[in-house]
Amino acid sequence: MAVDSDERRAAVVSAAAELIVEGGLNAVTFRNIAARLGYSTTVISHYFRDKTDVLRATYRHVVAEAVAHREQALAGQDASPARVLEEVLPVADTQRRIWTVWLCFWTAALFDEALLEEHRRGLAGTRERLRQHFLAEGEPEARAEQAAEDLAQAIFGIAMQALFDPAYWSPERQRAAYRRAAARIAG
Repeated sequence: MAVDSDERRAAVVSAAAELIVEGGLNAVTFRNIAARLGYSTTVISHYFRDKTDVLRATYRHVVAEAVAHREQALAGQDASPARVLEEVLPVADTQRRIWTVWLCFWTAALFDEALLEEHRRGLAGTRERLRQHFLAEGEPEARAEQAAEDLAQAIFGIAMQALFDPAYWSPERQRAAYRRAAARIAG
């Protein structure tokens, strides 16, 4: 029976994401991934050059997973930019898992120029998508740019606080804080 390379790579990336949630980036080793999947480390090294290669693939996977989750949550809705972003708050297991992995990567990006550049592109892309939404709603260019930046910062700030203090930052509190911020931004 032939091995599906894409499926095998996806399994490695998924295992790496689980390991990050459980123990941070340092938990991602070929040995730990292999043990998680019941593979030999040789199988892992067949698909990935090194740990950095696994981590970058995992980062891209988690970003794609977050986008897919958001799109699924908003399917069929007429969603404003504020509503779109609200769906990424860490209010359930899937979102908390994604944010936990992101936070680990954000820290790593401070010391890895290639990851930092990828992260910058991702953040710029988020702001640009929001800016385009605001422009489509008729906002002037300067206002659209500022609103996009402010909304992104609101979501990042609330999400970080919720990860560090989930007892205080219940899903209801997160949504309420975000809606207040979005209302102020909408002015």
